[in-house]
Amino acid sequence: MDKKNTIIGVLLLLVAFWLMFTSSTNQAAKQQSQERVASARQAANQEQGAVQKAIDLPSDSPFAEDKNIEEKFVVLKNDCVAVHLTNKGGAIAKVDLLKFKNEQGGEEAFSFNAIEGALPAMSLAVFEKGSNMPRPVIKDYALVSSTPDSAVYELTVPGMVKITRTYVLMKSDKDDYKPYTLDTKTSIENISGAPLDLKEVFLVLGTVPPTASDVWGNNLALTLYDGEKAHFLRSTEFVDSDGFIGIGSSKAKPYSSMILENTAWGAIKNQFFASVFTPTDRHANSGIAYPIVVDAAGQKYMKNAVAGLMGFQADTLEPGQSWNLDGTFYTGPKELDRLFSMGNYQEEVMDYGWFGFVSRPLSRLMGWIHSWVAVVSPNWGWGWSIIILTIIVRGLMWPLTSIQIKSSQRMAKLAKPIKELKAKYKDDPRRVQQETMKLYSEYGINPLAGCFPVLIQIPIFIGLYYMLQTSAEIRFAHFLWIKDLSLPDTIAGLPTIFGMPIHLLPILNAIVTFTQMHITPMPNVDKTQAWMMKLMPLIMLLFFYTFPSGLVLYWLMQSLIGILQAIITRRGIDRVQFKKKTKPGFFQKMQMAMEQAQAAQASRGPEFEKLPLREKMKIIQAENRQAKAKMKEDRLKGTMYEKRKKNPGGRNTPKKDRK
Repeated sequence: MDKKNTIIGVLLLLVAFWLMFTSSTNQAAKQQSQERVASARQAANQEQGAVQKAIDLPSDSPFAEDKNIEEKFVVLKNDCVAVHLTNKGGAIAKVDLLKFKNEQGGEEAFSFNAIEGALPAMSLAVFEKGSNMPRPVIKDYALVSSTPDSAVYELTVPGMVKITRTYVLMKSDKDDYKPYTLDTKTSIENISGAPLDLKEVFLVLGTVPPTASDVWGNNLALTLYDGEKAHFLRSTEFVDSDGFIGIGSSKAKPYSSMILENTAWGAIKNQFFASVFTPTDRHANSGIAYPIVVDAAGQKYMKNAVAGLMGFQADTLEPGQSWNLDGTFYTGPKELDRLFSMGNYQEEVMDYGWFGFVSRPLSRLMGWIHSWVAVVSPNWGWGWSIIILTIIVRGLMWPLTSIQIKSSQRMAKLAKPIKELKAKYKDDPRRVQQETMKLYSEYGINPLAGCFPVLIQIPIFIGLYYMLQTSAEIRFAHFLWIKDLSLPDTIAGLPTIFGMPIHLLPILNAIVTFTQMHITPMPNVDKTQAWMMKLMPLIMLLFFYTFPSGLVLYWLMQSLIGILQAIITRRGIDRVQFKKKTKPGFFQKMQMAMEQAQAAQASRGPEFEKLPLREKMKIIQAENRQAKAKMKEDRLKGTMYEKRKKNPGGRNTPKKDRK
């Protein structure tokens, strides 16, 4: 690996790390003191008050909220969820996810939508004259009927509309989306004597809280899918941002909206859980997201939960006519195959970004590995799965790594000749580069070969990052001293350094990286390159320090495997055989072309530079034509197609006079 190869590889890694860093810290440099934190929270409270005021209905509205509703609940329950339906809005007060705990080591289940100030999920909202936000229809719905897995609610607004809401908990023998899904039906009937223009009807998708490992709230968002791609309104829009060194700074928004025709489904999601509404025979055309300030324990910056609404273009109803909205409402974990089983690209809510083509197969492979490992090690299964996944990935990359190893060994053999070239042409760096490339070509060495594994590793690394950032499977997963693979591996009881907790795994990774840098063959090392190598462990420590411990575990394992390969490389360097190539290689041909171009430039003389550009182009084109003709002539020499001169003694020669 020469200087150029190393620099390219390091730069590519830095670009990858920078993408990770900006993705997870795009609100960086804000909240520099506790006073600024308090100030931002106060501003968020004021903005939230404005939103709440905007969505409250005037008291004289037929849809104004009943303030004195005696709330009653109906619970639909199976092994996966307990859905708490309420007469307040004829909707869902909360959903308990029975297989997921709210806190590690606790007994209470995680509850979706159980946030103070949140509207009931699946409740309706409408625009009224003068409003800038849809206003919820929070009325006292009558419970018409109920069974252990279904309920029907009804609301009659005298002289206006009759609304019927039906909820049925779906059943399935498979481990798919259905145990977490309600089949829903909504009917709005015009019972007045005149046409009723509904304009647009909104459906509340619920409210999700921030998570401790999603520090900057990038995974907290409203999602709309238009049949081609998913679009996100993220929680980062609801906090002040100082941008990057002041660039791109912005003020928090009280709410954010999106117009998106033919929306196939909508979702509200955080890092690990999501609610997804998929209409049966309609498409939505808009979505609105707004924040609700919460006291998020463990969250330093992100203090907002996010609520979402999904808008449907409604019809003008004639007397006695109904407008119907049927669909399925999934509330559960963000698990790739479970969402995929819904059949309409609902897995896009995972938000894998550009590298979804890597994240999806890695997620499925890791899940398959875990299905076997969990039998042997149920408590540490996901940690072992990450380690085995790393070994498989590095095994698949072995052919490319072999190319890198052989290239490094050959280049190590050329260290002495290259050093002599540098000494010989120490005042001409350009000549050193030309002679070095010529030397590589003579011995068939590709100096870029060592970059191939790095190029392959970058999308794998980024894909694994997004997979581990958004998968509910590793939430609260233990391994060794690690209490949660989705969080940095903070060790309780250890002292802090300048207020920062000690994370052991990134420190171990920095030590391993330092070791790997020193035992890997590094020919042609100069001072600049040496400093870059010395800084790499520190740079990686800083980047990895707040990353999920599952991702750091992956990188640590691949570095350990890299050390093993470096040891093998060092043992095999003495067995490397050198053979000069008999035919010019690619780099040698390129060097010859450069030399010919330089010679042609020199032969034109100083007068050529004084000519107009058009004249220069004509001369260069004429030279190129002559060069091509000469190359063609040389190529045809000795063949039947060689151009021959006319024979002076042949039939075309005039006859001589005879005397």
